[in-house]
Order: sequence, then C-alpha cells, then structure tokens
Amino acid sequence: MPILVFFVIFAVWTMYEIRKSNNKGKAISEAFWQRENDANNVRRQDISNLDYIDIPYDELPFDDNAHEPIKNYQDKILKLKGSKILNLTGYTNTDLKMMYGPANLNDLTEYDNNYITLVSNLGLWIKALDDENHDANTNAIKALASYAVSIGSDVSTTYKILASIYLESDMIPEIYELIDKATELNSLNKDVIVTHLRSLLESDIS
Repeated sequence: MPILVFFVIFAVWTMYEIRKSNNKGKAISEAFWQRENDANNVRRQDISNLDYIDIPYDELPFDDNAHEPIKNYQDKILKLKGSKILNLTGYTNTDLKMMYGPANLNDLTEYDNNYITLVSNLGLWIKALDDENHDANTNAIKALASYAVSIGSDVSTTYKILASIYLESDMIPEIYELIDKATELNSLNKDVIVTHLRSLLESDIS
C-alpha cells in the first residue's frame, strides 16, 4: 500500500480521535456546569445536627512545659476551643452546595478548615513526640494518634507511627482495625495508608 494511503488513514484516524476527545470534554464540562447550576439553586438546609467534632482536651496529653515545636502544635489546637469542626474531606464545594445549599458554604468551609488545622497539628505533634523520644513518649503518641484516627484523620504518618507501636507490642488485631479505619477514609491518602499498613503486617509475618 502506498505511503500516501497510510498517511491519509492516519490523518483520518487522528481527526476522529481529536473530535471524540473534544466531544467527551464538552460533555464533561456541560455536566459539571449543569450540576454547579443545580447546586447554586439548592435551598439552605439545617446543618445544626451534623457530626460536629468536640475535642476532648482533658484526655489529650497537653504539656504546659512543652518546648517548640510541640508547644506551637498544642497552641494551634487549643485555639480551636469553642470553634465548630467538621470532617468534610473529599467533598467539593459543589458537593457541599448540593447537600446543604450555597448559603451554608462559607460556614462549612470554615468548619472544614478547622478540621484540617486539628488533624494536621495532631499529626505534627505525634511526629515531633516520636522524633524526640519514641519509647518515652509512647503513651502520649498512642493517645493522640488513636484520637486522630477516631475522627477520620488522613495524615499518613499518624497511622504509620501508631501501627509501629502496635507492632512493637504485638498488637496485631489493632493493626487490622487500623486498616479497616483507613479503608473507610474519603481521601486520596487512603490507598497509601492501607498499602503501608498491609506491608507492615506482611513484613512481620515473613
């Protein structure tokens, strides 16, 4: 077959693929804007009974004599006293407007930002304690990490450090529970966390 024929076939196929891709992109864009428009027309919903998070300050190992950077992490969590906190990980603004109405979006964003502040500083606090003295700080780390996991934290180091403590204490069932918790996360970090925890178990078995 002449080279020209191959060229014509290739050109026609390329044009077809480009047109198909453009049509698909257009359909996705139209669907997005239609959903966004629908979301903007949702009436305000009652958000007073959502699953707000109360920080158990008396149960967490705050240390008045803590040095930096631990003091900084503690202070940021203490500043959340009286603030509303919601775990909205994985939800877009469009999702939130669709569920609760655009009139609630600013408040929900604030509550979600408070949650991010909480779990990120818990994670940093845990990591700092672990780096400072893993053995001496084991109880404090367990208390912080267990709480972080209970409120749906997706900070991978939190799971890794807690799992290492469980492994050292031969608490294998607790690692399986961590895996179950991680698989429920509505987060992009879920697969990374689950993979690490499973590999930890496999290395222990082998």
